[in-house]
Amino acid sequence: QTIAREIIGDRDLVLLPHQSAADVPGWDSLNHTLISVEIEARAEAAVDAEMLAEQPDFGALVEFVRGKQ
Repeated sequence: QTIAREIIGDRDLVLLPHQSAADVPGWDSLNHTLISVEIEARAEAAVDAEMLAEQPDFGALVEFVRGKQ
């Protein structure tokens, strides 16, 4: 959530586990790539932007990243 807030520029953004990127204003393909790169850097794990895009919602995305750490 912190990363998405920083990249998208909305400090009040709230990401819920059942939401997907399509539910978030400002989450476009460029921001998706930037968010993916930042997740990879902060998680210190190899996380492919395409693999992140395959996650059905933010809850699955968090679990996916945790599994890569």
